[in-house]
Amino acid sequence: MTQTSDQLQAVSDPGLEATPMSHPIQILARFLRIVLLRREILIVTVIAALALAALYYGTATRIYEANASLLVLQTGQQDMTAPVAGERVAKDLMPTYTSIATSEAVLIEALKALASEHRKDFSGIPRSDWPEALRANLSVSAMRGTNILSITYRSKEPQAAAAVVDAVVTAYISFMNELHRSTAGENADVLMRELNEIDGDTEQKNLEKRQIRAESQELAIQDGEKGVNVVVARAIDLNNAWMKAHEERLKAYSRLQGIQQAIQRGEDLQQYALAMLEGVGNEFIKSALGFSTQDFYIVAQSTQQLLRDKAALESKRQVLGPQHRDVREIEERIRVTEQYLNNRRDVQIATLERASSEQLGPMLLRIAQQELEQATVHERNLYTSYQAESARALQLDEGATRLDAVERDLDQLAALKQALVERLKEIDLQGNGMLKTRIIKAPQVPQGPASPRLIKTFALALFLGIAAGLAIIYVLDLLDDRFRSPEEMQTQLGVPVLAMVRKLEPLNQVGPGGIHVHVEPTGVEAESFRTLRTALAFAGGGATRLVVTSTEPGDGKTTISVNLGTTIAQSGKRTLLIDADMRRPGLTPLVNLRGQRGLSTILRDSAPLADSIRHNLVADFLPNLDIIPSGPRPVNPMELLADDRFSDLLAWAETVYDQIVIDSPPVLAVSDSAVIGRLVDGVVLTVRPEKNRRRLVVRAVESFPPLGVNILGLVINNVDAEKNQDYYGYGYGYGYSYEYGHEPASDPAYDEHELKRPRRVGNEAA
Repeated sequence: MTQTSDQLQAVSDPGLEATPMSHPIQILARFLRIVLLRREILIVTVIAALALAALYYGTATRIYEANASLLVLQTGQQDMTAPVAGERVAKDLMPTYTSIATSEAVLIEALKALASEHRKDFSGIPRSDWPEALRANLSVSAMRGTNILSITYRSKEPQAAAAVVDAVVTAYISFMNELHRSTAGENADVLMRELNEIDGDTEQKNLEKRQIRAESQELAIQDGEKGVNVVVARAIDLNNAWMKAHEERLKAYSRLQGIQQAIQRGEDLQQYALAMLEGVGNEFIKSALGFSTQDFYIVAQSTQQLLRDKAALESKRQVLGPQHRDVREIEERIRVTEQYLNNRRDVQIATLERASSEQLGPMLLRIAQQELEQATVHERNLYTSYQAESARALQLDEGATRLDAVERDLDQLAALKQALVERLKEIDLQGNGMLKTRIIKAPQVPQGPASPRLIKTFALALFLGIAAGLAIIYVLDLLDDRFRSPEEMQTQLGVPVLAMVRKLEPLNQVGPGGIHVHVEPTGVEAESFRTLRTALAFAGGGATRLVVTSTEPGDGKTTISVNLGTTIAQSGKRTLLIDADMRRPGLTPLVNLRGQRGLSTILRDSAPLADSIRHNLVADFLPNLDIIPSGPRPVNPMELLADDRFSDLLAWAETVYDQIVIDSPPVLAVSDSAVIGRLVDGVVLTVRPEKNRRRLVVRAVESFPPLGVNILGLVINNVDAEKNQDYYGYGYGYGYSYEYGHEPASDPAYDEHELKRPRRVGNEAA
């Protein structure tokens, strides 16, 4: 055996493992094809939906809608004719204004002002429930991002809709104005009293400020109205500098203590040396350790060059590309520079490690003592200067403090007065002050109904009709898993239909007498097989080696195989018919060739292939037709078919015969057909639409391409001409009508008891 067990396992279940997942676009395309085939359902649902829409539109009560828009503003002294850009919009309060428009108080006032002829919507409703009935048909909303209120009312009468909106708008504006007038006078009195008190306090503070400046002429250098105490400012600066110097002395002292303790305990001094290397003014230790100023200059230059190289790399890479020679040179230069800079600290550490503790300790201790002495002297000098300047500032401190306090009080009084003045400006005792409402769209009597709308109604009906039609088609497609016509089968499978074979009546014979095209070569049945022969002659440039299989047992593949082979032989071509269904053979008992000779004997024989074929071949079964029966049933039929001996058999047959027809097991039952299909020109799939489920046929067809098997086409078998206009009915030429029947599937070729008695030969056989 040349084919490994892994290869055999790969085709052991082509229906499950080899079937590719359908792409969503393919699924959509297939569904659209189904919709096209069942378009009558879609047309009926759309017409029904449009008819219902027309009925609804003709009988529905007309509802009219009136609308008004209000602009709500917070203003200062501007009049309502001022530009809106100069006013402050009360957007945060829009939910409150919306609730007020639908409040009980506003609705009751609106109902009072509503004329009796405009109260038709409230007829039959108790008067106490009128506000609730009005609120049910009233809609108040704030336009998003604006300060505009939209008030809408729906009514059965157009005049009533406009009148109700006008009454609600009037009641709302009246309510808001009354609410403002009730508090405006009281607020104005309170503000005026506060302004008078602020004016008195301001005058008193200004007098106190002038007295302080007259008493302390040396306090500050005047800068306009604001005084600046330069003595105090200088004392503060000296204090900050002294505190900083104090911190530096403490750091130096701590460093000295740390070095002394490290020397006493014999600890490693490298960390102190590295810390001093990073400081400023430690040239002595750097020189003592071998780090010259030139080294640090080189590091700085390398860092600058690295930055320039990175900028140049980005520019050249965009222009020249990443593989250009200049780009590669810059990348290499950057790599070397980065490596140098990264190794610099390692070099310092290595240098420190080479320095002995006896050399490093005294040197670090001497440097730390010098830093401490310098920090101590600097701190002492700053403290002396601060004490002298602080003494001068204390002499003027009392006057400066009083002056600062007075100036802060004056600033606060000025800010408070400005706020009170702005608040007083917003109050208008005439009633149109701080909050103003203006009608920007008055309610109009609607000219047409708002509901139902013709275009909207029929557009919705069209959409629902299409959706319902598609849903019905989808459900029917799920429930009715059959092909409705050869066109649908060919379209969904993407495989051509080669021929349609009508239902063949059993001949109750075996051998040549059981082959229809041999018994009745001029009958209508024989014409179907001649059509199949012609179609195969043009399929793929002429298929001389083909396999006939089916989706599942009982589809009539054996009948198609033997009649097709006989028809080809009748055309004068030397034809070889091979029964490769060694599991449950159908062709062998049909032609009455059961025995020890056959394909299984050839494949298991160790004799030369030509001699083995000569002993197992039934020659001249019919003119130009030779047959190799299945032979004794083996235990490993798929392994025998996958062996090189079977491919050698086909190669030998191709040199002797004009046409080779192989009858193989059903494709979904076993994987023998896939193994044979890889060695021939193509596969012919036999389908019985009234028996085979559509998903099984699709699964069978999709199992071949991933294995490299070519599908030549389909043969629709068992078409019943008597059941005219059936669900599967399809008119076919030659003066008669072929239709698919609904006879229950049978497969006597697979019945062990049937193999022991003569067969009734028809196209319901295997």
